[in-house]
Amino acid sequence: MVKIKNLKLIILSIILLAMLSFNVKAFGVSSPYWDENPLFVKPGETKEVTMILQNMVGSEDLIMIAELKGGKEIAIITDPSTTYNVPLGINNVPVHLRINIPEDAKPSQSWNIGVSFTTVTPATGGVGLAGAIVKGFPVKVIEEAKPTIIPKVSEGLTGFIILIIILVILMLIIKYIYKGKENKNVK
Repeated sequence: MVKIKNLKLIILSIILLAMLSFNVKAFGVSSPYWDENPLFVKPGETKEVTMILQNMVGSEDLIMIAELKGGKEIAIITDPSTTYNVPLGINNVPVHLRINIPEDAKPSQSWNIGVSFTTVTPATGGVGLAGAIVKGFPVKVIEEAKPTIIPKVSEGLTGFIILIIILVILMLIIKYIYKGKENKNVK
């Protein structure tokens, strides 16, 4: 009797899995930054970052909603709408973020930006399943480089240096001409 109950459970699981596989939604999100490749910024700096939505596998177009989950104090989604149409076979739907670092940010301070992307299921009587991905990356503040001070040469000094160079060149030319005349006289 226990075996029949297990067999029914296995058959029911297979049927349920088969029914759910007809509604497969596979999408992806890519970003130029990730945990091992953070976004480095200076205090007071603003950066524009683009994440890319992809729908390369499945059988239908997707509608996705983006929501900022982490780093709300420095990041915003700048697109007019946070609902994105991602047609089947497309891998280049942009999601634009703006990162604003406060002027008083300290070197080594960091934030974790996180954006949640959720698929919208059409209202079709029955159970609708939605997929979601959270994509994020760290933002790290680096020390602002100190400007190198190059001493400015005055116009008078520049003219004097040019005059010296011209005199040296003239002396070399005169020496060359004088040696040429000496060699002709020796013959």
